[in-house]
Amino acid sequence: MPKAPTIEKLLQSGSAEWNKLRKSSQVATDHTGATFTQLFSANADLSGLGLVGSEWERCDLSKMNFRDADLSNAYFHGGRLQDCDFRGANLEGCTFEKLKLLRCDFTGAKGLEDLELDDVDMDRVTGLDGEEAPPPPPPPVQGITAFTREQREKMLGQSHGGNAMEGSNPAHPDDLPPFRPQDPPGSLFFRALKHVGAPPLWVLDVPGLRPLLPQRLPPGNSLETLYREAVKTRLENKKPAADPAAVERAQKALRMGGKEANVAAVYLREVGVLPLFRFAAAKQLKGELRAEVEVDDLTGSIDPRTTGALLELRLTHEVVEHLHEVRRRMAASQLYTSLLEAGFNPENNWDEALESSEASMELAQAATGDDRQALLEGFQVFAALPEEVRLRRLAYLAESVSNLELLSRLPEGMEPTWLTGPEVRECHEREMTYVQSLKAQDIPAKVAALAKAELGVPEGEVPEDSDEDLFVHVRCDVCGKEKLIVQSPDA
Repeated sequence: MPKAPTIEKLLQSGSAEWNKLRKSSQVATDHTGATFTQLFSANADLSGLGLVGSEWERCDLSKMNFRDADLSNAYFHGGRLQDCDFRGANLEGCTFEKLKLLRCDFTGAKGLEDLELDDVDMDRVTGLDGEEAPPPPPPPVQGITAFTREQREKMLGQSHGGNAMEGSNPAHPDDLPPFRPQDPPGSLFFRALKHVGAPPLWVLDVPGLRPLLPQRLPPGNSLETLYREAVKTRLENKKPAADPAAVERAQKALRMGGKEANVAAVYLREVGVLPLFRFAAAKQLKGELRAEVEVDDLTGSIDPRTTGALLELRLTHEVVEHLHEVRRRMAASQLYTSLLEAGFNPENNWDEALESSEASMELAQAATGDDRQALLEGFQVFAALPEEVRLRRLAYLAESVSNLELLSRLPEGMEPTWLTGPEVRECHEREMTYVQSLKAQDIPAKVAALAKAELGVPEGEVPEDSDEDLFVHVRCDVCGKEKLIVQSPDA
């Protein structure tokens, strides 16, 4: 006759099978000395069982029914017990050590005076030492949280009562705001944007997220206004028209490296006009990006028009290194937005929700690593911002990450490592077009004649003492003139 499976094996196979056998009285009631290691179980009926001297090592138990069970001299070490029912259980000589008790009920349990509690984290536990249940957490920021049982039941009860009075359909659990940190920033942005009302003008700065569009734009002829008009036209599946005067202003802004250089570059991109100047704007654009990255704010915004301009002008040097920081900020903004959407705030057991989702833990790790205090402080700052500001930060960071990721995939040599003045690259009042970057050993095979004409290097020979130099090959799109410019790290 085969040996009956032990309670350890049965629970490891799932609580449904255990409960089925328990209901049909096919399992024993005495399990003295049972040992459970890293058991993950929920909703198992252990009521009335003899579990004397049982050991529970690093177990994660949820909604377990221990009512009237004999747990005398049992040992719980590590792990987590959530929503477990110990009413009427015998806990004489029982030990709880280094574990978390969350919303467990010990009302009427026996032997509590001999219960040992060592390094136990208790949250909303009732019935121990006869203390009153702690006050409920504050109400959610919006809607009903799906993770806080007290809030959910209370709000659902209010909704049912109010709807019954009004004669409308009651709220349904499926209508509760979800906690979905696994959704991409674009989805979070789109859902939140519908609560803002009329889409603000800045949504046109993030065309990659396909936002809801403003109905009308204010009149004006600034490059920013013209850029947003062009984006709106394109997103409406129309072709933006180039304004000759605006194009001239944009080219001038790039040539001068002024404060409008970022908007100028993305405006020219939208209307399909090639920028005549590239390196002239590099210092301004890279300085703007660096200044935003250096702000000490976990969710600090990064202007996507600046990163978009760097992408359009193919200015990769000293830019891609900021991608990690921008990704970090986006992860934090994405996590905080999903928490607020589900009804959590920094004072409302948000860390419980955080630990309920693998996606949220990954975002937290990307944002602050293991520094939970920094994560809380960042959440406090983010939650205190106006809703539209929070939404703008999320959208700007998501668009900037996309731009920088595309920039990081550009081939090497797109931009010379060392920059000299733009005048050496100009012909016909525009910067000459970049063709390729070469090492000294590439000269004889690829540009021997040009090297002789420009640098006096005999054809077929490698330039002397140039092992560390970079040779930049450029060409004028108007007259076809070519140059070979030497870039030296010592220059």
